[in-house]
Amino acid sequence: MQYTPLIQKAIRFATQVHEVDQKQKRKGKDIPYITHPLSVGLILARASASEPVIAAGILHDTIEDSTEGHKVTQDALSEAFGADIAQLVASVTETRKDLPWDERKKEALEHIQEFSQDSLLLKSADILANATELLEDHKKDGDEVFARFNAPKDKILGHYLQAIDAIVKRWPESPLAGDITYLAGQLELMVAPPLPELYLDAEQQKIRRIALVHCEDDNCGFGVEFKHPNCTFYFCKEHGTGFNLGLATVSAAGVECELHGKMERYDLGTEDNVCPRCEQNTLAVLSVGR
Repeated sequence: MQYTPLIQKAIRFATQVHEVDQKQKRKGKDIPYITHPLSVGLILARASASEPVIAAGILHDTIEDSTEGHKVTQDALSEAFGADIAQLVASVTETRKDLPWDERKKEALEHIQEFSQDSLLLKSADILANATELLEDHKKDGDEVFARFNAPKDKILGHYLQAIDAIVKRWPESPLAGDITYLAGQLELMVAPPLPELYLDAEQQKIRRIALVHCEDDNCGFGVEFKHPNCTFYFCKEHGTGFNLGLATVSAAGVECELHGKMERYDLGTEDNVCPRCEQNTLAVLSVGR
């Protein structure tokens, strides 16, 4: 990211709003809030966004998080940075802070359907910055991290997943589509209750142990080797086979069979564990070992 006069001005303006006027911190943390919009700006720069979009990323919370006495309006941003940047910031701003959490997030999801590509890119960067930080904090503190939010864990994660799905459907070729799709896979692991037999501990992962999931009916013969610590596999009905893949290898388009096209995703943690081949018997863990 080039440190142009526009970027310098955006950083000074955002710092004034978040730090000098209000001393804002990240939710539940003793970290200056300005680190978040700066992270969004860096993500946008890495995605080769235009200079105005990067500036809007740095400014994206200045309307929403400003308070009476230091209120930032779209008109004020327009005067300082131009109408296009002000409109981009306004497009990702929740203006109805008086509404219940569920209604605000419902409106936010509806607005995604009207976003320009610049707004989609900015929203993607915002989600990446927020949810990646959430994942890192969750690794250290577990579900306690959700106490800092105004909604329970399932709603927080559900909203992220719905927003990511809406963005990728609107613009599958976005420079950040792969990043947010991978992020969605990480968030899904926090949503679905893990199967202990399939979630290998750190020592097991080091020696590449494998769990084999198979159909309880020996005549069916369906089975999947789990070489990656997640409860997802992809299934090709025509071949009758399943593949457990590392989340990093799954693209925004999903997984495709070379002969038969897109495979179906099967999540053991959220489905009835009915064998996808015979569709009659349940799946079971055969063994964990080499």
